[in-house]
Amino acid sequence: MLSNLVLGLYGLVFLVGSIVTYAQGYDRATVIVVANRDILAVTSSAALLCAVTAAIGMAGVVLKSRKILAFHALLLWPCFALITAVGYLAYKGNRWNLKSRLGMQWRYDLSDADHAALQSTLHCCGFDNPSDHATYGERCWPESLLPGCQYKFFMFESDFLVKTYTITFAMVPLHVVIIIVSLLCSNHIDPLFGTRPPPPIPYLGQFLDWREWEQNQTGTAQHDDKPTSASAKVEAPESLRTRARKNYAIPNKEEEDSPDKIDTLAHKMYC
Repeated sequence: MLSNLVLGLYGLVFLVGSIVTYAQGYDRATVIVVANRDILAVTSSAALLCAVTAAIGMAGVVLKSRKILAFHALLLWPCFALITAVGYLAYKGNRWNLKSRLGMQWRYDLSDADHAALQSTLHCCGFDNPSDHATYGERCWPESLLPGCQYKFFMFESDFLVKTYTITFAMVPLHVVIIIVSLLCSNHIDPLFGTRPPPPIPYLGQFLDWREWEQNQTGTAQHDDKPTSASAKVEAPESLRTRARKNYAIPNKEEEDSPDKIDTLAHKMYC
């Protein structure tokens, strides 16, 4: 249950972030949409798949179905692959000559509409200068004093890619833990899950839990604290005296003074 909540949480967070980025709901979102289409697409796919997988896992726990939980455990592997792919794309883009790659992308891959969107967002004109593959408009023309977009574009992309692969690779161990938990728990869910009585605790003996043991101890203590009756006080010495006579053959005083015993002694003396 907890692993599904964590999976659904970061799946929904990244899904909402991807939707807001596509909608250009914050500053510099246009740069991500134009220059990092592959990373944004893979991130959206991973977030959507994680959210769906978490929902399937919750349904399997609620319905106590091993088939659904097995399918949930299987879907965690594509989620892992997509998360790793996001980190790999960001790391590769940042490490392999980022400046040269951005220049090639600006000159050969981006359209005039993309140039105009980046120039408007970064407040620049052209790549190196206003004469380098610029899309002219109200603020950008060949004699414009605006700087080229190379520096701002490079700084933004470098910061974005570093944050992306750092966060993604930090999520990989957490996702591995979720996979292990799902594999361990999916085989223990059945229709009787959660309905069986708890196992007995060895040191409590015949009692099911510590509450019954505590009640028994309280009742025993109250029974021991009750005052003894008068008859018990009187009979106690007699019982001890009787036990002593049986063990040590002590003669009774009444038996010593009885008439039958006197006659027996007199007969022995006469004989």
